[in-house]
Amino acid sequence: MSYYYPQGSLVFARDPTGAHSNPRPVIVLSTVDRPYVEQEATVVCLSTQNEYTHPVTRLPHEYIDGVELRKASYVMPWAMYTIPLSSVRDDLPAGELTDDGLELVADAIDEMVRP
Repeated sequence: MSYYYPQGSLVFARDPTGAHSNPRPVIVLSTVDRPYVEQEATVVCLSTQNEYTHPVTRLPHEYIDGVELRKASYVMPWAMYTIPLSSVRDDLPAGELTDDGLELVADAIDEMVRP
């Protein structure tokens, strides 16, 4: 049986930015009908830092179901990657964004694309 991560899943994956050796929380952006959905996912990275030259948006804890992040987390809209599903750490907690959380992520990306 094949598997994919639904849009809005919050998972921990090998850091696609290469900045850290620890797994990084990422939000799955791709939908079930994207090409190669059973092999890879398009994600946006989260960070615990809010000091960047570009604006970041805080992701409130109440917008996440199924997992609790220990620190305040921020959406890095410029850090979108296509990652292989094999980089997702299935042994770490996973959750999903609420509809409001997914809307917040979409708005953060939209603000970056359309200043």
